[in-house]
Amino acid sequence: MNLSIVNLAVTTALTTALIANPAFAQSSQQTSQASDKIERIIVTASPFEQRLSDTANSVFIVSEQDLGLQKAVARNLSEIISNLVPGFSPSTETMSTFGQNFRGGKAIVMIDGVILSTTLRAGGRDLESISVDAMERIEAIKGASAMYGNGEAGAIINVITKSATAEVEMTTTIGAEAFASELSDTGYSFSQTISGTSESDVGFMLNLAGKDRGNLYDADGDRLPGAPNSQGGMGDADEYDIILKLDKEMADSRVAFLGHHYKIVNNLQFKRNVNEDNGLVEIDETSAYEGANPETKLTSFQVTYQHDDFYGQQLSLSAYKSDVDVGYESASEIVSERSGFKAALQWRITDEQRLVYGFEYGRDNTEQGRMRDVIIGQDDTGENLTESQYICSVCDLTETKLSPFAQYWHQLGDDLTLQVGLRYENFEIEVPNYNRFKRGVITPKQGDTLKYDKPLVNLGAVYSVTGTSEIFASFSQGYSHGDMRMLRDMPVDSVAEFADEIPATQTNYFETGLRFGDHNLQASVAVFYSDISDSYGYDYNVKAEIDKRVAAVIVADEEIWGYEITADYFVTSDFKLGGTLSQSEGKRTNGSTGEEYWLNDTKITPVKASIYANYQVNDIAALRLQANYVGDREKNAPEGPEGYSFYESPYDGYTLVDLISTFDADFGRITLGIDNLLNEDYQPLVSQMNKEVIWETYRNQFSGYGRRIALEYSVTY
Repeated sequence: MNLSIVNLAVTTALTTALIANPAFAQSSQQTSQASDKIERIIVTASPFEQRLSDTANSVFIVSEQDLGLQKAVARNLSEIISNLVPGFSPSTETMSTFGQNFRGGKAIVMIDGVILSTTLRAGGRDLESISVDAMERIEAIKGASAMYGNGEAGAIINVITKSATAEVEMTTTIGAEAFASELSDTGYSFSQTISGTSESDVGFMLNLAGKDRGNLYDADGDRLPGAPNSQGGMGDADEYDIILKLDKEMADSRVAFLGHHYKIVNNLQFKRNVNEDNGLVEIDETSAYEGANPETKLTSFQVTYQHDDFYGQQLSLSAYKSDVDVGYESASEIVSERSGFKAALQWRITDEQRLVYGFEYGRDNTEQGRMRDVIIGQDDTGENLTESQYICSVCDLTETKLSPFAQYWHQLGDDLTLQVGLRYENFEIEVPNYNRFKRGVITPKQGDTLKYDKPLVNLGAVYSVTGTSEIFASFSQGYSHGDMRMLRDMPVDSVAEFADEIPATQTNYFETGLRFGDHNLQASVAVFYSDISDSYGYDYNVKAEIDKRVAAVIVADEEIWGYEITADYFVTSDFKLGGTLSQSEGKRTNGSTGEEYWLNDTKITPVKASIYANYQVNDIAALRLQANYVGDREKNAPEGPEGYSFYESPYDGYTLVDLISTFDADFGRITLGIDNLLNEDYQPLVSQMNKEVIWETYRNQFSGYGRRIALEYSVTY
């Protein structure tokens, strides 16, 4: 198993650390030992920056330093967030985020405030949308507020891209990665950043990044399928990313432009089959793959304008346009075209009071479809005659949204800050006439306009107990539509008849917690509870309201609760320990009988824990050893001796250990990463959802990645 090669890599990492430099800061936990942690963090997902101590929700910041380290042991943004952020599910190890959740809810993903999530039809590629080399930090904000409102989402993930530097500088990064069992099968990466400010005070940042990924291997050294399921995978994938940012700073105002294009293609070579002996998906090297390659394409543009003194208030204007194209093995394709505008004013009424108010307008046009064989008649022998036609399953839906909002803060004395927000969610979805396809037969369906509106409130308080600790509590409401896939199998003839079966989801969200930060220790504890009406979920539980199931989805009420704990402690100025612990749990309710049953694996993650140790060896070298653990879960009983319902199979937990070593010198930085250091043989959680499902044909499990070694060199000049 090339153990000598692995030993050499580990030894090299340790030896490098004993002769080498720095920059080993943590994220949400900066290495700066002497600072007021609570006051120093700034949150930017809303139109105006605000201090963490004004935020009555849990917020987790992933810093640029963290990103630089984690990309050595993580393949994409999803894995990075899984490694660092409590409450977020472990990586699926595919292109898709299906089965990943934040506190039992989906995550809305934004890049510099531009929403990328395809909310009308969930494509599952939200976190496969940007190169890590272009990121400055990530904000994970739990709950909702009036300023950005996130419906039923468990969190907002806002990716902040790098900004222009004061002086012109360039950064070149090259990397290589391979699995320890097959070092000759190497993937490569490249990134070039050019940043600076011109003599006319125009800032610019251009990042070009590309990656040619190698094949994947498990802990036994066996080659894994490039995609373990129809959602797409990371094997032999080609990826490139281009980001351009421009900004102009004036006396009292500034204007900025962002252009972003991203593409990843999963190049599949062989068909998959299931090994009858162990039930695991494997490649069939005797059969070449002939279908469509899964891919994701994203193009977005944003223009923002800010003025510091607009009739005595701060003004923020932003407009965006984004196109997202998600392709699957079946050749089915989701195309989403979004555009929007947001205007906000911040009025500092007094030194203790401020008000942010404005409105948000958005338009989203989404369609999903593919070629199908449609029955057009019969021949003389009675055999069906078919014709290949493009058929949409979600057909040319257009959502229009207009939401005014206001958020007010009032600081009472030195210790207490209160906040209250109002938001009026108002959106409609135009559904045109369309055809339902089933087993070659087309049935016409009559469209209509679905209309939803709801006033929402959020309340919060932050109380400073001491100079180093504060308590926060909040109540917030969310309101959003579900995935419109239910229209695909609508059992009635018109959308008007079906409207009551696809209501908007409303969430009442409660959270309270404690934040602490002193010279050596930063820590937080939070508990949360969500009361959700009309939640959409894949549901085959025997206790469910089965006659309401459409396209595998049942709309039902839910309750979700849980906790999150984080801690980071400087043992010495050079040695730091930390970790997280989180868990969520929840139940659904049968609307007819009132009977409750446990939420299935698509929404709930077992207990999840992480621990790390950072050691700054000297001015040149640093080491990080980290472990991520996910526990077992078995809540729902089997349907019978044959097995469990869909998405209810028991989870078997696992622990993954990673090692990262950095070496900084005058000629640049070298980073060596080894993920799955102990070569754990495991199956990702998403692979286990149906491992014991009653229908054996759907027991498609797949192995996780084996030990992988990544080497990167970066230089700024």
